Amino acid sequence: MNKVKINIIFNKRLRQTEVYTIEEDKKEESKLYNVLRIKIKRIIEDDYNVTMDIGSFDKEEKKEHIVKQQHMTMFQQIELINQIKTLDIDDLIIVQAKRSKSQEAKLKKLIKKGFTFNGLKYVRFGKSSSQAKDGITIFIKESIFDQALERTQLGVPIDTCIVSKYEAYRNLVFTACTPVIEDKLPYIVIVDEYEKILPDQHVRYVTQEKREFYSEEDGVFVPYDKRICNEGLRNVKISPFDGFGIHTKEMSKIFSKHLNLKFTTSAVQIRLPYLKGMSVEAPFKEFYRKKNITKIKDVYGRWHDIEKIDCIWNTTMFKAHGIFFERYKDNAWEVYLSKVVKYGYQLGISKYTKNKKYADKYARMNFQYLQCLDLWNPEYIKKFNNKDNTYNILESNGKIVELARYTTKLYENIILGSKFHTVKFLGVADSDGYTTKNNYIKAIMINESMIKDPAIRSTLKRLMHKAITEAKRGKIYSKGFYHILVGDIVGYMEYCVGLPVVGCLNAGEFHAKTMPLGKLASFRSPLVDPSEVNIVNNVRNEDTENLFGHFKDQDLVMINMYDLTLPQQGGADQDGDAVMLCYDKMIIDSKINKPIVVDETDKQTAKPMKYNQKNIVEYELNSRDDRIGEITNVATSILNQYYTNPDDISKAEDDISLLRLYQGKECDFIKTGYRWNLTSDFRKKLKRLPYFLSYKYEDKQKRNREVKKLNKLRREENDLNKDNKDYAPSEMMGSDFYPSPSPMNELCDYIEKWEQKVKWNNDYFDNKHLVINHDLSTDNKLVIKEIKKIFNSFKNEFKKALEEEKRGKELDYVFDKYKEKINELKTRFIDLSKKELVNYCIFTAYNIGEDKTLCWSLFGETILENLERNTPVKKRYVIEQLGEQEEGSYEFLGNYYSFQEFEDGVFSIEGIKETE
Repeated sequence: MNKVKINIIFNKRLRQTEVYTIEEDKKEESKLYNVLRIKIKRIIEDDYNVTMDIGSFDKEEKKEHIVKQQHMTMFQQIELINQIKTLDIDDLIIVQAKRSKSQEAKLKKLIKKGFTFNGLKYVRFGKSSSQAKDGITIFIKESIFDQALERTQLGVPIDTCIVSKYEAYRNLVFTACTPVIEDKLPYIVIVDEYEKILPDQHVRYVTQEKREFYSEEDGVFVPYDKRICNEGLRNVKISPFDGFGIHTKEMSKIFSKHLNLKFTTSAVQIRLPYLKGMSVEAPFKEFYRKKNITKIKDVYGRWHDIEKIDCIWNTTMFKAHGIFFERYKDNAWEVYLSKVVKYGYQLGISKYTKNKKYADKYARMNFQYLQCLDLWNPEYIKKFNNKDNTYNILESNGKIVELARYTTKLYENIILGSKFHTVKFLGVADSDGYTTKNNYIKAIMINESMIKDPAIRSTLKRLMHKAITEAKRGKIYSKGFYHILVGDIVGYMEYCVGLPVVGCLNAGEFHAKTMPLGKLASFRSPLVDPSEVNIVNNVRNEDTENLFGHFKDQDLVMINMYDLTLPQQGGADQDGDAVMLCYDKMIIDSKINKPIVVDETDKQTAKPMKYNQKNIVEYELNSRDDRIGEITNVATSILNQYYTNPDDISKAEDDISLLRLYQGKECDFIKTGYRWNLTSDFRKKLKRLPYFLSYKYEDKQKRNREVKKLNKLRREENDLNKDNKDYAPSEMMGSDFYPSPSPMNELCDYIEKWEQKVKWNNDYFDNKHLVINHDLSTDNKLVIKEIKKIFNSFKNEFKKALEEEKRGKELDYVFDKYKEKINELKTRFIDLSKKELVNYCIFTAYNIGEDKTLCWSLFGETILENLERNTPVKKRYVIEQLGEQEEGSYEFLGNYYSFQEFEDGVFSIEGIKETE
């Protein structure tokens, strides 16, 4: 049996601790570029002529205006234009302008005419799909606009196109990716798209009927198209290999090298101009050798020697196939490649499959998934209808409560002080980088009394509060995790050379080597309809074992080409989409059997138009928001209502089916330019959401609490005056949230009651004597007073930042700001050495009642050095990941561990090892 040993040890000689995490196969952090960001409000206020002294920006101005960006293909193009390498990209400006009717005319002027920044003219250039959803447009220096446009168009100007789709593909250059810097591009062959018809599928679909409504304002009947849900047999077209292709083992090694991985990834999401998709390692050369096939014909009619090929991709990945084929016919691919080389483009990688061998085997569900399962509890419904206050939900055997018990038990172990669970939780919770949780782990490992240190307990409480709040709205752990989708690779290899397309998987089958064999539930966000929950059979067969052994431990799942998996799972394609695979029996057994909803017009797009400023402006004005969240909330409002009337049940099912199609249109809107606008009836649902969502919208939750208090007072007042004929009873105020016996509200109720029952052990150890340097003086009260002022100011700002749910760079800014304030003290107290100032900070932070977060963040390593020096008896803790459960082992998120401690005078790191 293979085991993984992690010795978390302190080395007295090195005076430092290192913790090797389980998932050590990580890409090195890439360099970040600096790009200026300006809100449209500022541009308008400055009358489209903005002046800023970037060099004199203080921390707050940098936070507001400087965006840190990973490598993008466009940055490399600007370097080539300017012949200068720099991390400060001043040729581009990010302009933020969410959809707003009040400023639409001014936005239109900005898009048409641009603006001036520090005397230089900037004009509209483009935006990626994700940038469009965030209301962002990229502006570029007018002086390099023509060169940059030529480069992103690959020197092929466009006359007529579907503007939204063309802009989405031209602006793939704004996608973050890791460049694959090789002497030449791989040998790539492009084949055509493969489509097939699945006949006589029992599905739900939508038709439109002409209806009329009477307009009282105009006094006439107004015609409109009403969407009607139907159910029956339909022929459904699918594209089984949409968005993915294959490459050789040698290419996998090259990709992994450039990603700085310590394992070989099996699949990467690739980027080139007008080309995107997932490329998966496949032994196609060996496969074709066995069939005596030596040549392959591409979509342009050219034959290629298979032994020379590195990648076989297709036209669903090559988005400019139509453009280049129309102009260059059979030479389309050769011309494309020559232009890629001419303009200095490099292959990029924006995603890859991970090695999950040592990673957590459980992931958190969400409310979208859970509310689309049959988890209704008859006993809870009875309690709700009877207003039974004696019902003990903590002893309930309701399905949603049973599913949540793993999560509450895990959190309970942490709350009650389990050292093992605390260390593991600190290692997996919240990776934004604004607290030094690794240092907390090290501190506990050096001296176990630190588990009750005020700083560590405070951080634990904060993280647990966040985790528990998220559990109330559906984020509970389940057996399984996310996998990247790819199609039947055997079928793809057969198709590429003209063989009968049979594949290796049958209808209803998936193949994921990380999952147990048998039934799985597959979920994909955003999910609004119960029919989108896909129950499949995870299989292995001769082909999967002989051809795809390299998929072992990778978060990759291969799907079949004989069923409706792609349209069923939110209209997925295989260019990097991921699904949550779950093997929890209760979840699998709770599938609601409802026909799949298919969109028979899923290819519908806006009409081709002239690619000119007028139509680009129109595209810009219409593509500045994302309504996916709204549609999800409408569905949530419907799914959590308790219906008993058959007509209401039927209408709710039809509405949910419609919303599934609304969501599909919205997901593709940036590319297609076509969306369905929510009806007034659907919009009304947004005003009344189920109770559990109050934990998502804190502002509404606060209002709801005030409404409840006020209504209580009004009821009491009405009761007191019920016999007074002259008294006008006070009306009850409406709430933003409604109660119901839905599984999600039941889950929220259960977590609330559990949270009230489980109490933190509030014993704190005063560890000041352990964390300060006793050789240094701390008797200057003025220094302590000034440090306290800084700590108190930080505490208030940090609390506000957390309440506003700020993360990552926004929180880094807060820490950096107060780090500077502490450093400024050195200029006031010139006699203090840096070492003495740090010790004063630690001393002050460990006074009772002081916040210690900033101190640990800035001086964690010094605290650890002091802790090691002040701890007389050292212990060595060994966490060993086991292949299976053993006597005395600990379980954490699907893996088993031994956790042992030994007294040991000298500690050293052994890291992670495999042992027999």
